[in-house]
Amino acid sequence: MNQDFFPYRNAMLDNSDIDYIECRGAVFVRIRDVRKSIAKALKYPARIESFVMLYCSRGRLSFSAKLQELEMTENTFFGVAHSLMQFKDCSDDCELYALSFSQEFGTQMNIDLRHIFPLISVIDNSPKVHSTPKGLQVAIERGFNRMLESSAEMKGTQVPYADLAVAHLFTSILYSFCTLLAVDVEKPLSIPVKNRTTEYFERLLRLLGEHYKTERSVEFYADKMSLTPKHLSRVVRSHSGRSVHQWIDAFVVQEIKNLLKHSNLSIQQISYELHFSNPSFMGQYFKRITGKTPGEYRREI
Repeated sequence: MNQDFFPYRNAMLDNSDIDYIECRGAVFVRIRDVRKSIAKALKYPARIESFVMLYCSRGRLSFSAKLQELEMTENTFFGVAHSLMQFKDCSDDCELYALSFSQEFGTQMNIDLRHIFPLISVIDNSPKVHSTPKGLQVAIERGFNRMLESSAEMKGTQVPYADLAVAHLFTSILYSFCTLLAVDVEKPLSIPVKNRTTEYFERLLRLLGEHYKTERSVEFYADKMSLTPKHLSRVVRSHSGRSVHQWIDAFVVQEIKNLLKHSNLSIQQISYELHFSNPSFMGQYFKRITGKTPGEYRREI
């Protein structure tokens, strides 16, 4: 599948309100005018095949991740891995930083993933917006400006290890970022005691993330959770206000939208990717939920 690990790349490179740094599978972005960017580049769902950290330095931002509605305000942080995201709305003064890296980057740069992955796991299993510790804004802005300066200095340099200088600077910033976050994020997340309903719902979302491409029946997920379909349906609706079928449809439709926007797959190939029996059936399914055919949706974007 031809889809970048950071699918907003091309749109961001063309936007003068965005500072964009990319090196060896890692991306660091500062979006100064988020309102303009949402209107142009960020409004469509996209699967980010990496770990991404968002930091709102100013204003307010609403978005969805793992199909949950979230809002960031000034000096807050959100992290998620390998997830569909969609930006919804923001205040006129919103400024956003995004830091993203692939597992390949971690391997190339010999990052000690034993310490970083537990933090990623904690954040990813409980998608929520967190207040950030003192000093994080200064650390992010200082680190980002250093990377911009270093990238500009190395641009056009023919020395084979020039990009390594930027990559090592990125690694240093990543360690600093995770150190600050671990203090404020990791400990609080271990305290709350979840009730059974919340546990069932979160487990359903994890199972959907693993199986939505091939399994679209309530019975399958209920069996995986050792529950009856009726019990699972009742628990999920009471917790979220939506049925299991609606959650399944939401996962599938978001992925179709993502592939229509951010991949070069044909509609027929997308239908096979998501294990529909044929493109016509996928088209009927998509139109029933969105009111548009896949072709109409792709032409609009």
